[in-house]
Amino acid sequence: MPATPTTTNPPPRLAVQAFWLTASKAFAALLSISLPVLLVRIMPQTEYGIFKEAFLFVATATNVATFGMGMSAFYFIPRQPERGGQIALNILLYNLIVGWIPLVVVVAYPQILRTLFRTRDLEPLAVLLGVLVLVTLTSSLVQQIPTAMQDVRSSTALIVGTQVVRIVLIAAAALLFGSVKSIIGAALVSQLLSAAALFWYLDMKFPAFWRQFEWGFFKEQLSYALPYGAFGMLWVIQKDLDNYFVSAKLGPTNYAIYAVGWVDVPLLTLALESIVSVMIVRISALQQEDRKAEIRAVTASASNRLAAIEFPLFAMLLVGGHDLIVLLFTRAYEQSANIFLISILLLLLGVLLVDPVVRAFKELRSFVLITRSVTFVGLFCGLLPVIRHFGMIGAAALAVAARVVEHLLIAWKAAKTVGMTFRDIRLYTPTFEAAGVTALAAIVAFAVRNQIDPNWLVGRIVAVGLCVSVVYLPAMHLLQLPGWEVTSPRRLRSWLDTTLKELKRSDTSPN
Repeated sequence: MPATPTTTNPPPRLAVQAFWLTASKAFAALLSISLPVLLVRIMPQTEYGIFKEAFLFVATATNVATFGMGMSAFYFIPRQPERGGQIALNILLYNLIVGWIPLVVVVAYPQILRTLFRTRDLEPLAVLLGVLVLVTLTSSLVQQIPTAMQDVRSSTALIVGTQVVRIVLIAAAALLFGSVKSIIGAALVSQLLSAAALFWYLDMKFPAFWRQFEWGFFKEQLSYALPYGAFGMLWVIQKDLDNYFVSAKLGPTNYAIYAVGWVDVPLLTLALESIVSVMIVRISALQQEDRKAEIRAVTASASNRLAAIEFPLFAMLLVGGHDLIVLLFTRAYEQSANIFLISILLLLLGVLLVDPVVRAFKELRSFVLITRSVTFVGLFCGLLPVIRHFGMIGAAALAVAARVVEHLLIAWKAAKTVGMTFRDIRLYTPTFEAAGVTALAAIVAFAVRNQIDPNWLVGRIVAVGLCVSVVYLPAMHLLQLPGWEVTSPRRLRSWLDTTLKELKRSDTSPN
């Protein structure tokens, strides 16, 4: 019989879950952003490009191999929490099986790396990269399973802990040895430790979970995951496709510049990821009860809160992005700033929360698959001639345009599925207000920044941040945009006290 948690406390509120998940990822992101900043100062530009190519392959192979099975936890665990151990075991078994495929491929045919990247430098690392993919497939669940279980405390600790270990090991390898091989080895050790933490957590929550396999339930979980995996695989390949084309066409030195331009913006992406993770759980539960009106309300509320966070930060990056890239990555990567200013436009799409609805409503799968297939073909056919005529800038612009078109089409279909009408647009009034205030703040910041000496990078960045804050924060309070209630110290302390108490009550660890 599957083990079941002994407590029945209700899960914490959506805002509580999102706050702690975001807070933990914020801390981890502060460490993560320091890693490429360190590496570009230690490694020659060509060597750094090879490093980025290696981990691009690992990320693509890992995401393609999992085929959406890992994300099935967010669908099944909220519906059948007592079977959490079985659900995790099914994912682990699937990942173990499919993880051998890329390993066998690179062992038998290491030349595939030369075919993909047009360089021989990765062939000697083929076996190591294949093993890293296999282990990463397992260790990636260390964050997904606790989050799907709405175990905020454990997910916070595991996210921070595993990320700290990863950064420390990779940084140590880079400082001591400085080679791509040593960095891959350090990443492998960190993933093994994460996998060990995952097994410890699962055994604590569901004792002897490895004995709970049921073939019928495995097939049920697989039948849900595979259709999503099809368009998930297309999304992963489409997301990475421009990187492969640029690397193969322009070489590792130029790819290093391109990759820096696509650097993640932690404070923006982590807020989106955290809210999406808990939204998938919440909307799946509402869909099961056919409460579409509540789905529309919850989605709009989350979008408004996300817009209130992301819009002003996006404005700071748009105005000060060039100075920030040069400051962090040195003048050698100044060309990356142009790529960065294009790539961050995708952050605005995150406000349209589509993925939680798509994962809750199975009938959307066919539409998403067709839409993603069409945009993928268009991107694949267009990248080579665009790079030939417009270089890296053209590749970035085309990649962004393809994803914008795809996201808008899927958002339109998702809105129809949940019964959204023109009248529901009023639910997004705070988002429109935040956009207007942000535009004004960006104009003010741009005017002030241009009055400062271009060589004084820190001063220009600080000036942009202050200008956006001075304009946005008072307007946020005046218009009562989402989050305004925590702009005063008293309200912030009260909110944190309430959140901490609710988090304490929500501990669902078994006795």
